[in-house]
Amino acid sequence: MELPHEHGMRVGSEKRFPARTWVRGASLLLIAALWANFALSLPAVRAVRLNDFPAYFQAGRVMREGHPEQLYSTDWKWFTNVPIVAALFAPLGGLEYETAWATLWWVSVASFVLTFALLLFAVARWFPPLDPGRAALVTLIFFAFAPVMRRCLVLGQTTPLLVLAFCGVYLLVRAGWPRSGGALLGLICVVKIPPMLLLPLLGVRRRWSVALPALAVVAAGFVGSWLFFGSDLMAQYADRVIWENLGRAHAAFNNQSLDGALMRMLSDRGLADWVPVARPAALRWISFAILAALAALLLVFGRRLLWPPVPPHDADPRAGSLELEIGLGVALMVLVFPIVWIHYYLFLVVPLALLPFWWQARAGGEPHALGAPWMLALPFAAGAWLAGGMEAHENAWYAAREGEMLVRLRQNLQPLGALLLIVSFLRPLHVVAERQRSAATGRGPAGAGDGPSRDAA
Repeated sequence: MELPHEHGMRVGSEKRFPARTWVRGASLLLIAALWANFALSLPAVRAVRLNDFPAYFQAGRVMREGHPEQLYSTDWKWFTNVPIVAALFAPLGGLEYETAWATLWWVSVASFVLTFALLLFAVARWFPPLDPGRAALVTLIFFAFAPVMRRCLVLGQTTPLLVLAFCGVYLLVRAGWPRSGGALLGLICVVKIPPMLLLPLLGVRRRWSVALPALAVVAAGFVGSWLFFGSDLMAQYADRVIWENLGRAHAAFNNQSLDGALMRMLSDRGLADWVPVARPAALRWISFAILAALAALLLVFGRRLLWPPVPPHDADPRAGSLELEIGLGVALMVLVFPIVWIHYYLFLVVPLALLPFWWQARAGGEPHALGAPWMLALPFAAGAWLAGGMEAHENAWYAAREGEMLVRLRQNLQPLGALLLIVSFLRPLHVVAERQRSAATGRGPAGAGDGPSRDAA
């Protein structure tokens, strides 16, 4: 005989099961649709453009031919990396131009796929479970940066490969291999200068086991360049990258720094003009005021995170702060450097894809532990969407419209997105700082402190 409550339980479960199945199916369909849309929107591999890639190709070629003195020749002006980086492009320099372009194109596409897979692995490993709904959220955040990914392919940029390496840095540090992660971060900093901003941030967090190996690799890259290529070539590099840009800025559409945004609003410099000029006095003061306000907010909400009483550990997702630290570091990175290209924003995809799950774990079953959900979700979602950027046109398109203020203002959406992301980090910064202080003084609740980890400094 069937009991009423047994019948009710079975009926209830039957009603719930189709709903779960529907959500699962919709999530998988969304993931497939986003990947299909991205694959169909990729620029053609054979559409060879004359952008950033020629600098890499020529650098590899002059290295293979034994003429490194031509690396910064004014006839081929675009190479702006430290000399030792040119050796990494020597294999490409041995190929035909079209073949070399296609090789980097496919390496970049593979980097996108692998980065996505590693982000899913990170969620499954440290913020389980990885169900279709959570995988769909990772996919949504990941493809918010699809315009930046396509921009990387059009330019022939190395950023996709470096973002994959940056994801590797996170995984190594999170898994308890901070020195290996730091060394890999140092390699990224040798190729791209802006990620160096992460090193002092790691330092004030007492993550010396990450910061010091990174700093050692950066030093080795510069010292090695000086030893192998000579002081004259290093002087040319310093002139090209440092002295030509020091205290200067430009308003070109692809400069997505705070200075670039202010130059587009406060000057009449062209959107397709890449000649750095002295920053106007008004720009300097406004930039200083914005950065000072940001610094004040960060100090108010997260001052206790600076120089913690013990080095941070991340074994317990309710206690660790690595995801928040790198998210804040990259958001600051893309704002404070005077010249930050569109493709640098792709570094944000690593922390942003993980932070929602970190927030959920950090709340520890208390939905309002990090503040009202909408206060976090709205600026975070808007910031991620804006930081992902929009499709870039050809240079001539911007040159023809550089006098239109609306067009100039639209180029400032990515820096605005970075600012919104920082705003969304303020409440979590406060909660993390207070919990870590309470744990360090022994007044916090059980489990609120940092758990044991091999990530000790």
